[in-house]
Amino acid sequence: METIDIVCKDSFVIKGNLFLANAKCKKDKVVIINSATGISRNLYKNYATYLAENGFDSLTYDYRGIAESRPKKLRGFKATFTTWGQNDFTSVLKYVKEKFPQHKILVLGHSIGGTIIGMSENCNSISGILNIGAQTSYYKDWSKQKYKLYFLWHIVFPLVTNLYGYFPGKKLKLLEDIPKGVIKQWDSRKKNPDMVNQLEKQGHKLFYNQYKGKLLTLAIEDDVIGTKKALKRVYTLFTSANKEIENIKPNDVGVSAIGHFGFFSRKYETTLWRKSIEWYKKI
Repeated sequence: METIDIVCKDSFVIKGNLFLANAKCKKDKVVIINSATGISRNLYKNYATYLAENGFDSLTYDYRGIAESRPKKLRGFKATFTTWGQNDFTSVLKYVKEKFPQHKILVLGHSIGGTIIGMSENCNSISGILNIGAQTSYYKDWSKQKYKLYFLWHIVFPLVTNLYGYFPGKKLKLLEDIPKGVIKQWDSRKKNPDMVNQLEKQGHKLFYNQYKGKLLTLAIEDDVIGTKKALKRVYTLFTSANKEIENIKPNDVGVSAIGHFGFFSRKYETTLWRKSIEWYKKI
């Protein structure tokens, strides 16, 4: 594992890790792992290592304002999730293309990490996308816990963020510290089912319909945020993709629960992780 600096097109530097493929089974494919909101790239280290051991170069990174890409002073720092897609992810794609010019580019998008893919002008350089829990924070799509989640995400988080000038996730032992702009933009999604219309009215250009590669969305049955209804809001945006949704029940892999983050546990090495490897091989 190598720690890297990725210089974004506005000169901001984000931190990442590069996991080079096992030379004995090298696939000439690179997998970019896009993190969930407020999650350090460290969550994905074991999975990225597994990919490298199985012949795939892989890369993890922290969005600006998150974990090791966090400036010393977060109060007043400008970042939104559209910034992550339009700038950070676009710059990561450029870095990977220059580092591995002959490789096919694959992306695993976790939660917001899947949603921001179509915000990059370079998303058509990707050959395959595997999305897990990618949704748009429209609370009516969530499970029976939607009112509890609404209270947390759309009342507590914005209130605390306005008080501190950012969301102090580490202090509260809830996620990483998160820039105010991300929380504000995410909160603005609460009552609008049409994310594209909302963002385009704000002047953002989106590129979902330009992606023509393969897209596999894994619908984890017990993911209270990434319900099938929620996932389809992102899934349907990729109008030109060769796409499919596959349902995953905890019983399918011999467990009682998987949830929103469970996929990245080592215990799924021979089941869910192996499934992803086999899919990547077909791209």
